[in-house]
Amino acid sequence: MLRHVAIIGLLGLGGCVGAVAEGANIAKDKATISANYDAARAGNAEAQYKVGEALCCSVNESEGFYDTPRSVAWLCRAAAQNYGPAAYKLGEIYAGEVVSGARVIRRISQTVVGSSTNKTIAYAWLSRASSLGVADAGKAASALWPKLSAVQQSDAQAMATGRKPLPCEWETVVGRS
Repeated sequence: MLRHVAIIGLLGLGGCVGAVAEGANIAKDKATISANYDAARAGNAEAQYKVGEALCCSVNESEGFYDTPRSVAWLCRAAAQNYGPAAYKLGEIYAGEVVSGARVIRRISQTVVGSSTNKTIAYAWLSRASSLGVADAGKAASALWPKLSAVQQSDAQAMATGRKPLPCEWETVVGRS
């Protein structure tokens, strides 16, 4: 009995620690946005990426501080300037990998709620990131490739090579705001 009480107590403490850590993450991300916002608005691709990454990603796509559609909009601006890390992040987002790092509460929430995906476009963005020199992008694209149907593979290749337009904006890719 005492052992069960101790386990429940530790789980409760873990939740408190997770909430404190998430609050610290939000503060850090707000500082990142503040430090980069003017440069991002002026067109600096690295600053646009930093703002987009700091806004990424909400569990319910646009609820609370984190906002996937706003994040993607900034990342698209950076990717349009051939900024490889932005293309890689877009690939991760569209593959459903929206929470990274030590974000315990958001990671658990994503597991429960899930995330919107478009694996064809994810592959194309990861492939584009690889061609822009992002080291891990090729590996991520290769892991996604067998999950695509033959038609999806053909579309993904056409988008990755520029033979077909590669959509970027959240509403266009996922089909909701």
